[in-house]
Parts: sequence; structure tokens; C-alpha cells
Amino acid sequence: MARIFKISLLALLFASPLFLASCKKEEPQQVSAPAVKKAPAVQSAPQAAGGIDIAAKPDTTIDARHRNPFQSHLILMKGIEGPKKVRGPIECCDLTLFRLVAVVASPESSFALVQAPDGKRYVVKRGDIIGSREGRIIMIEPRSITVKEYNKDENGKVISSEDIEIKIPAEKEAPQRR
Repeated sequence: MARIFKISLLALLFASPLFLASCKKEEPQQVSAPAVKKAPAVQSAPQAAGGIDIAAKPDTTIDARHRNPFQSHLILMKGIEGPKKVRGPIECCDLTLFRLVAVVASPESSFALVQAPDGKRYVVKRGDIIGSREGRIIMIEPRSITVKEYNKDENGKVISSEDIEIKIPAEKEAPQRR
């Protein structure tokens, strides 16, 4: 054991000056101008009669804080729009076409059974999106649900909102038993 220690100590003593000498060696630095890429020449695009630029490209700057980290950067660089929001089965039609079938109301959580125009039934809860104008269920009561719909302009700004109430249809007179 002592022999291994002595050999290690000698190797360290001989190797350290060589190692330190190799670290002090300075390499000559080459001074060169950084490569500058020339931007392609901008050609004048055809303009319409009103002076509007027809061939204007959309803004291609990408904010790294707001982009999808799982989306391919190639898609972003080409300017192709990514996947659109997938609409659910209860986001197909106008709210007036839906029918409220049943409600289970409790203080903790409430659920409602809604029948779509195609005859299928779906269980919805507070906060779910329903209808073609992205209405959100804001309240579930024992005989009705309330949906808040926002009317938006072309830019996506909210113009107005309305609360729409969908009630359970009144029961018709039950046939009398004989």
C-alpha cells in the first residue's frame, strides 16, 4: 500500500509541472472581421389602386416566451399556422338547438345532461364550453343551466355578452291510468 502511495506521489510531482506549463501557453489570436450577411434586395411589390401593398407578408417575428415549445421550429420559420383548436361535440351548433334533459344539483358540484341536435346526450358541468360561439356554462340550477356567450369582432375583441338560460322543458300532461 505504501509503495502505491509513493508511486502516485512521484507521478503527481512529475506530471503537475508539465500540466501547468501546457496551461500557460497562449495561442495567437487571429483578428478577422466578423462575417456579415447581406440582406436580399427588396423589390417593390405590386400595389393596388388604393396604395395598399398586396404582397405584404405577415409579421414573422416569434416571441420565444409565447410560442409552443413542442411545435417544430421549421413550421414557425415557414410561417405555416399550427394546429387549430379542436372543437368538441357540444361546440357544433347554436345553443337554441340543445335540450336540457336532467340536472343533478348539489352544493359541492352540479352536473347536467344535455341532448345535442344529433340526439346524443352529454354530461356537462360548470365551466364547460358549449355552443358554436364558445359559450361557457356559468351556473347550474335545479331546473336550468345558464350559459354566457361573448360576441366578438374580427379582431377577437369582445363587443358584448349575453346570458342564455336553457330550461328543462315543461312536462306535458301525463296520460291518466285506468
